[in-house]
Amino acid sequence: MKRIAVLLVIPFLIIASCSRTTGSSSSDSETTILSVYCPKDGWRDVFLTVANKIEADRKIGIDLVTLPDVQAEPVIRVKLATNDPPDFFITNSPQSVGAYNAPQTCIALDDQPWVPRLAAPDLLRYKGDGKIYAMPTRESSSFFGGAYYNKKLMEECGIYDPEPKTFNEFLGILETIKKAGKTPIYMTDSDGWATQVWTTIGWGVALDDRKDTIYDQLNSNKIKFADIPELVTILQQLGDLYKAGFVNEDHMSQVYDTAKVAIGEGRAVIAIQGEWFATDLNAIYSDVELGSFAIPFLDKLMIANGAYVTGWFVPKGKNSDKALEFLNFWSQPEYQNMIFKETPGFPGFIDADGGEVLPSIRNLVDKYVATGKYTPEFDAYFDFVRPIMNDYLFGNIQEVAAGSKTAREALMDWDSKFAQFMKDKEVPGF
Repeated sequence: MKRIAVLLVIPFLIIASCSRTTGSSSSDSETTILSVYCPKDGWRDVFLTVANKIEADRKIGIDLVTLPDVQAEPVIRVKLATNDPPDFFITNSPQSVGAYNAPQTCIALDDQPWVPRLAAPDLLRYKGDGKIYAMPTRESSSFFGGAYYNKKLMEECGIYDPEPKTFNEFLGILETIKKAGKTPIYMTDSDGWATQVWTTIGWGVALDDRKDTIYDQLNSNKIKFADIPELVTILQQLGDLYKAGFVNEDHMSQVYDTAKVAIGEGRAVIAIQGEWFATDLNAIYSDVELGSFAIPFLDKLMIANGAYVTGWFVPKGKNSDKALEFLNFWSQPEYQNMIFKETPGFPGFIDADGGEVLPSIRNLVDKYVATGKYTPEFDAYFDFVRPIMNDYLFGNIQEVAAGSKTAREALMDWDSKFAQFMKDKEVPGF
């Protein structure tokens, strides 16, 4: 049976509540139980079905601990540092390999039997040593970022299949929605990662023409974030959305899950998110049809996507052999197809059936990914500073959303934190 523990982390205290689920007839004495730590939004309900099936079939079960997203990384890092690791943890790879010191704390997976079946193995390779440290939970890549909207509500505002070609056209759509008496955009700024979806897309698009040089300049202290006009402009444009009344008033107290309800129940029209939002909403509101479009940052018609995979990491520990065995089962078409039957997408393995992808996701893939009109998201170039991004980069973006900092002030503060971190790590140039 799979057990679930949800941890709410408060300074100096961890509160856990556990519940048992009945998905298997096997007893604990017959089954190996492996522990899994995962951020709340990294786990999908269908994974429960698959985990229970593997336990029933293969006598290997999991004991799941889900954590609030902003607290998952520090909790897992402490577990690794104190030699008390879970048998697995789930996070993005390869961008989080450095944050968890995976070359020292986790098992390299290059020799595993499922590697030849990967759909996009190069996406998983850590640039530090070229090795693979995570196996996809489901998809071969993640993050097709843009505006996902409730089509019925949009049409009630007199707008059909919008595709703004300039940023001013995008603002015009928001103004039309507002005049129709509806909330144009639903933001969930209690979750910093959700707020920064705007910037990781927008900054990536804005700097696409200079991506071969400017990120190296930032990471070697040859230029400051606050001195790049495009970064200031796009972050300030985010702040201006709130000032214009285009965003729900309670945005600072809302979390990601509330956006699904707001859009699904028709309380707001648009969410600025990745494709997971469409899949998650469809699982709850299957009768709600979403549309999508690219936000034309700096009047560029392209999207940013993620050069990463959400995957299973295997820390070095006494149960690592069983953990590797479990992953091999998880990778098999028998179990992967169960996942994609409920949540269609782009499989991490070439022999899995991805199912019928939702039209809103397919729209962005066909128009932008398939035609080469995409660029890596901004965050993908700063894997090394993952340990401080949540608190300081995302935190400063949240302050712009709250109206307590201008874009330039936020970037100047990030510059200071970034430089100190890089100096402490003895990175050349700092």
